[in-house]
This record gives sequence, structure tokens and C-alpha cells, in this order.
Amino acid sequence: MKAVVVEHRGSPGALKEMPDPQPGVHEVLVHVCAAGVNPVDWKVRDAGTRPMPYVLGQDFSGTVAAVGSAVRRYRYGERIFGVAHDRGAFAEYTLVPEESTSQPAAKIPDDVGYADAAALPTAGITALGSLDALQAAKGTTLVVVGATGGVGTFAVQIARDRGAHVIASGRASNERLARELGADEYVAYDREDVFAAIARAHPGGVDAVLDLVDDADAIGRTAGIIREGGRIVSTIHAADAAWFSARKILAENLRMTHTAASSHEGLRTLVKMLEEGRLRTVIAAERPLSEAVDALEESKRGAVAGKLVLMVE
Repeated sequence: MKAVVVEHRGSPGALKEMPDPQPGVHEVLVHVCAAGVNPVDWKVRDAGTRPMPYVLGQDFSGTVAAVGSAVRRYRYGERIFGVAHDRGAFAEYTLVPEESTSQPAAKIPDDVGYADAAALPTAGITALGSLDALQAAKGTTLVVVGATGGVGTFAVQIARDRGAHVIASGRASNERLARELGADEYVAYDREDVFAAIARAHPGGVDAVLDLVDDADAIGRTAGIIREGGRIVSTIHAADAAWFSARKILAENLRMTHTAASSHEGLRTLVKMLEEGRLRTVIAAERPLSEAVDALEESKRGAVAGKLVLMVE
């Protein structure tokens, strides 16, 4: 099979021929049709901590090519999507466990396409888990910092679906997109000071902040806009929980695989919302597998609105 492989530290990855994987007793072999690009893909690569060689990527959609002898949930030819962190998704084939909280999978409904399904898993699960942690619900005033990236576009929509009042921040050029997704207010970081603007508009403070972009040096500013007893979630592990606690704010550094959303049921929740028109994917571009490394570099520059998806022939 063809796969985008990292063979040594410092390598950006390259398209190689690899042996076709074979499913174990509890595993599902998937013929990959599309693979989603996430920041975690290049972060893991750049960290250089995984045993090598390994196949890049983790979000996939495709069809079941074979199943292990103990697998009961999936059958040959069924459409499936999910997370294949261990065996990688930037390839013609991948393997996933039948049941796993770290690598969940689920069937794709007939009316959902492969590109949409591949764009959903990691970003969708992260958004769902974050909003659960923030207890976002009807009446919640929620700020999404980085609202037009992969996770942000899903978070805005899910929060809107739950009845929250959503304040989105991002580039000025992405305001229209954020409002189309359901943002009630928009603050452009390249046009004004985001936190000063929110503090003026909400002097009593907001209930919750989902911060997808700020590092440890910058995230402290959010304390100035959160009411006493409010909550903040950082998906890049930048929040000092003790520091926020001293200011009567509950902070959590969310790890996707440690949430209830990282499950077969979580994926089913997301894809059902997609089916019902309560959620849509924002696909910035579809690229061939041969352009995977370029797609990762584009993601790394941080200018992608929505998701990049690799189409595997």
C-alpha cells in the first residue's frame, strides 16, 4: 500500500510503499477513502517521540476491507470512520480496534460523504468533550477563542445547538463564517484587543471560555473576562489550574481521549447531528494523499479556516 511515512526524526514524512496491514482478532482493516488533517498530526511528528517508522495522520473514513475473527460490530464493505492513531490514516489501508476509547470508530450513514466523515473525529470529539466540561447549555455565555479552526467551527455549532450565547474570536476575514455557524458576537483579534472588547461588552463576566490557541503566557488574560465561578478549557494544555482556582475560576486542560465523547457513542452523536443538519463540516480544501506533507505545513501555519482533507484514491 501507499502511505505517508516518517522514518527518522526531523523528517517531514514521505509517500512510500508499505506492506498491507493484516487485522488481529479484535481489529478492523479499513480501506481508507479520506483522511482528515489535524494540528496533532504535525505536533506529534515534530516532537519526534514516537517509535519509527510510523504512518502519519489519525482521522479516517473508508470501507471495511476485512475483520478479525472476534469482531461482531462491523462487516466487510460497511462504511466506517474514526481515529486510527496507532496505525495512521494517511495511507491506503489502516487498522482500528473494534472497540476503543482512545481510537473510537463508528459506521457512516448513507447520506454522509467520506470527506465530511473524515473531517469529523478528532476535532468534533474535542469540541464535544470541551463543551461538556464547560457545561455549555441554554443561557450560558461562552467565548470560543480560535473559533474558525477545526475544533472551533464544531464548537460554535454545538454550543449554538445547545442554546448557548456564543462569542467567537478569530481573524477579521473569518467573521462571516463564524456568524453563519451560529456565533452571536464576533471579535477579530487583528482588528481590536479581544479581551478588552469582551470585557466592555460583558462587564459582569462570561460563564465559560474555550481557548484553542493561547499559550501559557497569554491565557491568563482570560481571567479578566470570566465571572467568579466560571470555567475555562484549554485544548493545548496551557492553563494553570491552581492559578485560575485562586481567582475562583475552574480550569481544565482537556485531553480528547480522556473524555466520554471519545467513544463509539460520541462519534454517533456527532454524525447524527451532521445527518440532521444541526452540524456541518467546514472543509477548507480537499487534497490528494501525495500532498499530505504540504497540507500539514499549511495547517502548521495556522491560517486554515475549517479542515483540510486528504482524498485517498
